[in-house]
Amino acid sequence: MPAMTLLTLDLRSEIFYLGLDHPPPAKLGEDIAEGEEELFLFDEAELIAFDPDDGPTLRRPLPKPRFYGRRRSASVERPGRSLAAGTYAFLQWRPSGEEGLLEGLEWFARESWWESRDLSGPYILRRVREDGRLATQVLRKMI
Repeated sequence: MPAMTLLTLDLRSEIFYLGLDHPPPAKLGEDIAEGEEELFLFDEAELIAFDPDDGPTLRRPLPKPRFYGRRRSASVERPGRSLAAGTYAFLQWRPSGEEGLLEGLEWFARESWWESRDLSGPYILRRVREDGRLATQVLRKMI
């Protein structure tokens, strides 16, 4: 796995995602076009197992997200969620396959814990097609 760095993201304006009933099967992100995005929200208790001595580990297999959506205009008359403006702990990487995705999510959880980041809310998994490739991001709101 390539070297990763835990960053801080200052999101200046909210991003709206239209809620969809079911995430696409298997290879997430493969059917999104250039510039499109998809968003998954995972509750911490369902995604992460925590041991006071060893820290967080990712539950496998990946649980069903509590929300799945695609980026759309906020004017759409369907239920959705906004990624609120604010400060987030942030990681971006380009995993190859499902195992790379799981490794990145677990690395983010462990590194946030190791650095004693004060975070809250769901784990936010965001996938964006840019420059012809799929970029994966994980974020959590900083307190």
